[in-house]
Amino acid sequence: MPTLSPFCLDGKIVIVTGAGRGIGRSIAGHAAAAGADLVLGSRTVPELEALAQELKPLDRRIACLPLDVTSLASIRAFTQAALDHFGQIDVLVNNAGTNRIKPALEITEEDWDLICDTNLKGCFFMSQEVGRHMVERRSGAIVNISSQAGLVGGPQRVPYSGAKGGVVNMTRALAVEWASYGVRVNGIAPTVTRTPLAEQAMQNPQFREMVLRSIPLGRLAEPDEIALAVVFLASDAARMITGQTLAVDGGWTAV
Repeated sequence: MPTLSPFCLDGKIVIVTGAGRGIGRSIAGHAAAAGADLVLGSRTVPELEALAQELKPLDRRIACLPLDVTSLASIRAFTQAALDHFGQIDVLVNNAGTNRIKPALEITEEDWDLICDTNLKGCFFMSQEVGRHMVERRSGAIVNISSQAGLVGGPQRVPYSGAKGGVVNMTRALAVEWASYGVRVNGIAPTVTRTPLAEQAMQNPQFREMVLRSIPLGRLAEPDEIALAVVFLASDAARMITGQTLAVDGGWTAV
């Protein structure tokens, strides 16, 4: 008889970075619904506290902590606070990210540093800091939110595509290095997802036409669809999966 549910995180402590809005908010909600207690990180703590209030009926333990993934000092303080609060970390979801859409010839050094420090450097040092604890415990799962832009090229997204492509290969490298310690590392590569930022971008007729033409299923992804894939990879049902990046993209990268 089957004994594993793909949507069970009972008893696990799950960190979600960038949890205050969009995909991160949905990931936090579905992780809690799957049984997890949460450590939520963001530069905007009031958004986290509002989410915690919404999740109160689930009766989960939730810590809302300030986090700036571009700062190693902030990452270290956040991780230590999470351990002080719960005593262990079972799952890390590296969701925090940012982008500036510009032609390559207009990208400034400040644009490059912000995008790469947030999406790639922050993802690595969060993984490193939490990974110390997971390696010592010989148990853990990390899920990195990359992007379809890390798998295929696209105009006006050069630093973002480079950073997210780095996340894909970093996921493979960490998975290989930490497999012997029982730590799994996987990724999710979402397509354009229905968040407030994407809805704003979709007001541009040319962008909207390009996106819908590129997705064979003919629609944007919903945040819940990304979140449920994360819950699966974080769960014990995915215990033989590591080093993979799952494209949740409606077929964009299959074309």
